[in-house]
Amino acid sequence: MPKIEIGVTRKLFCNTCKIDTNHEVKAIHVREENIYDEEVGDPPFAPILYWQRWEYKFWVCRGCDTSMLEETYTDPGIYDHEAEEHIDSTSTTFYPQRIYRIRAQKQFRHLDEKLESIYQEVIVGFNAGVKIGCSMSLRALLEGICVNKGITDWGLEKKLIKLEEGHHLPSNIVECLLSFKFMGDDAAHKLEAPSKDELELAISVMEDLLNFLYEAKYELALKAKKLAKTRESDIANLKNKRASESKKKKEGMAKT
Repeated sequence: MPKIEIGVTRKLFCNTCKIDTNHEVKAIHVREENIYDEEVGDPPFAPILYWQRWEYKFWVCRGCDTSMLEETYTDPGIYDHEAEEHIDSTSTTFYPQRIYRIRAQKQFRHLDEKLESIYQEVIVGFNAGVKIGCSMSLRALLEGICVNKGITDWGLEKKLIKLEEGHHLPSNIVECLLSFKFMGDDAAHKLEAPSKDELELAISVMEDLLNFLYEAKYELALKAKKLAKTRESDIANLKNKRASESKKKKEGMAKT
């Protein structure tokens, strides 16, 4: 790779533009450190075993004017006995982290604190690449939803059946949610991690489920009550009329 100096531009992924854009390096800082053989003598007079190098580059996007820091760490790596030299190895990290497939956490205003905490673990695990932990958290979140709805049967399959029987979800949706059982079982018992694409789809399903069970129903009830207040007297009259008709019907049945 050619040497990069201040003013040089390079294509890098921009979190704001969401694509690779031209970035200009505005500043460069280098830090080096020698590691001495302290068994032979005291630094800096002891022989140098190896060295380490950190190079920091401050990049600014030429499109949106946001910035980021690139840290490149270099060390001698593994000693090659045939070549009688160390092979340098480097690693690069960007701050803030590049969000090629980082998933943003959605905000649920009416979600129970415990469920929200598990949902946060799902998102953190996904973004960190902890696939097994993420899939287990997804199953725990689904079980937590069932418990939150008053379903305490042992086992996710039985909980889901009760979720359907309680008319919380239609049967076709409940059947599809069994995927979370097998995903969690594979992660916990076989240490088999699902792919990132499968996890991303599973998170989308879970977010829609949370929105349906908590956000949408709450908002619907809130708006319905607000609308009802505009016709409060008409609704009250209708209720009284129905109550009166029901009473007359019962009285008529009693006479016969």
